Formats: sequence, structure tokens, C-alpha cells
Amino acid sequence: MGMTKEAVFKNIRRKDLIVLNVLPDDDFLKLHIRGSQNLPLFQNRGLFAAEVEKKFGKDKYFITYSADITCAAGPNAAQALRNRGFNAQDYPGGMKEWLEAGLPIEGIQVRQPVPAR
Repeated sequence: MGMTKEAVFKNIRRKDLIVLNVLPDDDFLKLHIRGSQNLPLFQNRGLFAAEVEKKFGKDKYFITYSADITCAAGPNAAQALRNRGFNAQDYPGGMKEWLEAGLPIEGIQVRQPVPAR
């Protein structure tokens, strides 16, 4: 079982936690969980885990996420990390559930308030 949106939201500011968006860079730039990092999952899962270790270290707790519950990238990334000895879990609701819940997001598609004239 993966993480809930409530658990992710509660823990997102922890210094020992990395919330990791594993979607392509373009998707991350458009919209992502505020405070999350991005490293797209690629075919070679061992290489993916090695890149995560190089970028973030292995001593963190990782929560992976992708688009939504139908997208396998998040669970596959968490599994790839666990296979390499990381402490990792997936947030299966992904961007879709997070957005629908009205939780903090950022990216170029976030609507900015129109300044008053």
C-alpha cells in the first residue's frame, strides 16, 4: 500500500524526505507538488536508482509519485529504489489526486492571481 495525500502533506517539509516526481521533465515543469523534486523514471531501473543516489544520496526517505493511480511510473520507481536498498514508498494518487484535493502545487500551469488595476 502506498502513501496517502495526508501523509505526504504532513511530512513534505522533513529534511530527511525527498518527494520525487518521476514523470518527464516537461510534465514536472507544467505542474508538480510544491517542494517536490524531479527525476524521470527511465527504462534502465538500476541506472535510475544510481542517478537518484548520485543526486540525493541514499540516506533519505523517498516518496515517488506520477500522474495518477493508473500510471505505473510511481510504483515502478519506488520498487526500483527499494531493490537497490533505498527506503522508498509510492504515493499512488499522484498529481491528479493532489490537485483535486487543492493541496499546494507549483509549475507554469498554476494560475496566478490577476493583479488589480
